[in-house]
Amino acid sequence: MSVLRRVRSARIPAEVREAAGVGAGERVIAWGTNELPDTTHVIATGEALYLQGSRIPWRRVIRASWSEPFLELELHDERGHGQRLRVPISTPRQLPAAVHAQVTANVIVSERFDLPRGGTCLAAARREGRDEISWTVVFDAGVDPDDPQNRADADRALGEWRTALGI
Repeated sequence: MSVLRRVRSARIPAEVREAAGVGAGERVIAWGTNELPDTTHVIATGEALYLQGSRIPWRRVIRASWSEPFLELELHDERGHGQRLRVPISTPRQLPAAVHAQVTANVIVSERFDLPRGGTCLAAARREGRDEISWTVVFDAGVDPDDPQNRADADRALGEWRTALGI
């Protein structure tokens, strides 16, 4: 049996799924728990990751790694602000493998760019639904994503890269 098949066979109690707010149409791929100090659940579906009362679409996850007992996530918002989360998981089950598979499957292509005024940003094309592609730019720590010049420099680099790729 393949790893992905095992991951997809995860069973989650209906009350846990409901409490997390997982939509009726979303298929749970894997889930894990943290029992300390209170029991919390982290749930991966085909569309999003549910944790700490939040629904995080896969397109917002830049990176994910597993360093037992922590699921470490790097996220971005629509303006390019980054956020790091370190989520303790005492019973991971197949969650780390499922998160890795979803993040990897979501990214079509990515590239890091040096900005003229210093610093770098990460640009990526990600799957959005079946037929759509969304482009994101995430600025590294120390680079202000709200600075109009940084935004213009990143947009210019992204435009040149998209032209070179033919996308």
